[in-house]
Amino acid sequence: MHIFYGALVLLLSVIKGDWKNWEKYYPSMLYISLSTFVYEYIAHSHFHLWDFQKTNFLSIMNIHFIHNLVINPFVAFLFLSNYPKKRMKKILYYAVWSVLFIIGEVICRQTGGLIYSNGWTIWWSALFVITMFPMIRLHHTRKLTALFLSILFGLLYLSVFHYI
Repeated sequence: MHIFYGALVLLLSVIKGDWKNWEKYYPSMLYISLSTFVYEYIAHSHFHLWDFQKTNFLSIMNIHFIHNLVINPFVAFLFLSNYPKKRMKKILYYAVWSVLFIIGEVICRQTGGLIYSNGWTIWWSALFVITMFPMIRLHHTRKLTALFLSILFGLLYLSVFHYI
């Protein structure tokens, strides 16, 4: 499943990505990867809220690398490359991306590639995803504001799930 998602995101990036301006999106691609790595670091030393399951072909570490170095940054690239200009299209765009991401997670969970722990549910994932895409866009346009809000959201999650 993870290899399929990675290949799909790469293929869509080649077809639909704004490669002429890739450098414009690169900081936000790094932002989503770094955010995921920070979660992994904190979760590794405490406990995971969600985690991938190894497959016959991939260790958990390899799966995290596929997500952190391919899927997440190229999702950000695709999302930002095709971001609409009109307000109503923006709302629909956020909704479509969020629904697609949640459907992908449900499929991954149903096929045994993802587990939830310590109170995490699909509803927490949905809340996270509907804030993730606006945060990617905010990082693209106002990096310091996005970093500040990311810290606040991170502290909120750490508190809600009793990390702190």
